[in-house]
Amino acid sequence: MQQKELQEFIYFMTHNKSLTRAQQRKRDALLAETVVGGQISMSEDSPTDDSPAPFKALSPLDTAHFFALFNNPMGLKYLTHNFDAEDDGRPRTIEALYNQAKEILQKKEYSIPSSLWLLVNNYVEGKREWIDTFEHPHDSCINNPSWINWSVKNQLHPIINPEYEKEIMAFRSTVRLVAPALADICDRAKKGLAINVTEEKLDKADFYTNTYILYVVIRRILTMMNRRADNSPNVIIAYKRRTDSQGRMLRQIIISQKGSFANKAIDDLRYRLANSPEAGDFGSIRKSLNGYCIWQVESLWDGKPFRWNILRTDDMPETEAICESDVTGFTHILTFYIV
Repeated sequence: MQQKELQEFIYFMTHNKSLTRAQQRKRDALLAETVVGGQISMSEDSPTDDSPAPFKALSPLDTAHFFALFNNPMGLKYLTHNFDAEDDGRPRTIEALYNQAKEILQKKEYSIPSSLWLLVNNYVEGKREWIDTFEHPHDSCINNPSWINWSVKNQLHPIINPEYEKEIMAFRSTVRLVAPALADICDRAKKGLAINVTEEKLDKADFYTNTYILYVVIRRILTMMNRRADNSPNVIIAYKRRTDSQGRMLRQIIISQKGSFANKAIDDLRYRLANSPEAGDFGSIRKSLNGYCIWQVESLWDGKPFRWNILRTDDMPETEAICESDVTGFTHILTFYIV
């Protein structure tokens, strides 16, 4: 039997689905080494095709500064607003708007999520479709020849054209959460689920984020909670405003399943997330939210109250003990910066 065939045979005979692919390959190599007297070896540090890429956390504060450009006339404001009359170098034509937006995106001054960069770039350039909050694809863009021709001919922003305005507002609602968007997102996210969802102050939500990504994450969280609907059917989604210790404005979306608590030790979940960065619900949510917000999870873990700061700032610990009286259920806290 050839060396490769022997390894594949042992792999087939001893496959254990509870191990990661890298752990399985290491085990198989060690078994094969024992059987054939050291013909096959695999160092613990040897890279494999299935080795997970290390997780790189992005700064939600950096992303907030990028979103602030949508309020800046010298930034990205006119991607979603009509031109102002001031003559201080700010764009007043669609060509100037396109060039300014393109320059900002090419500089890549801010370390933002790739999903956000692609969304804005596709809306500016039009080389690929972009997806709005409601999962509808669009091929409209600032660089659209028909938009340019109409705008140049009429000396107006394309938002004045009712046909183009619909597309512009669809993009605007995909980068800015305004009432009743958060309630609409939550209503869609809970559709078809057995849990009872109560909403608190969702009509107050108004801040910039990628609303499509937010919908995807809320839907995934509620789907996870739905697995415990028989024992813990009640879920609360609340919106809160607060400031941090440095006076920066924060916006929070808090999703809590009352009376539901973790059935695994926190260290077990931390280990899994560290060794399989994209595995399972937590891996998927972390990847989606990376760079958009701080993500914390509160629960009783083996009967002990902890807050797990999964996406966090540099000065935050990964886990911290909290008061048991504050833990009323399994809770996800999404915290967004406003600058």
